[in-house]
Amino acid sequence: MLPGSRHEPMEGFADRAVLEARRDHLLQLLCNREVLVAVYPRFLALSLAFRPRDISPLGNLRFATSIAASLALLEQSNPPQMLLLSEHLADGAGLELIAAVKQRSADHRCVLVLTHNHRVLVRAALEAGADAVVLEDSLGRTGALVMAVEAVLREQAFVDPALTGDAGDRDAAAEPDLTLREVAVLQLVADGLSNREIGERLHIATSTARDHVQDILRRLGARSRAAAAVEGVRRGYCH
Repeated sequence: MLPGSRHEPMEGFADRAVLEARRDHLLQLLCNREVLVAVYPRFLALSLAFRPRDISPLGNLRFATSIAASLALLEQSNPPQMLLLSEHLADGAGLELIAAVKQRSADHRCVLVLTHNHRVLVRAALEAGADAVVLEDSLGRTGALVMAVEAVLREQAFVDPALTGDAGDRDAAAEPDLTLREVAVLQLVADGLSNREIGERLHIATSTARDHVQDILRRLGARSRAAAAVEGVRRGYCH
């Protein structure tokens, strides 16, 4: 029998009945609230998890894949809003959307799903104004997303326990954190982009992208871009 079939869940994932129970609980928590789910296409499974067969009663639940579309939808409704958003969106980072949303109204509540498990990203998310942070790997494995929404509705902050185990025993002095900008540059390096392409993607000069890459190589103790990418994966900065 294949893992993931209707009779046997994939290892580490809850079975279908548990997943449906969590989904129903989540929908019940959100049924009387205006909710915006802002997720990049790779998070399609997450967005579909919120779509029950009888979606018609849930007119308060809307979907977007970009910062621009999310902000446009927010302008069409009254605050406060509950936002469930991913780390990456079609036109930028989820952190950028959180900052823009909070600037419009501090009453908006933001639950961010992080793809990467690293304390730099968790800290940056909280500094940007995220009310709760959940690790993508927890989706389908734990009830972290439900717990996050429950905490936010109680006006409490929530950080997925899976995120607190982010290599916490490392010697921070021996392996200093990269900045959030450097993390973004390193991911693009790992994706194979040139300095010019990185500059275009991040809207910075090619020379600035080059300087960032050189600083990253130095701080990671890497002699090449490929070595920096490998080290970035090892330390949890990129995938």
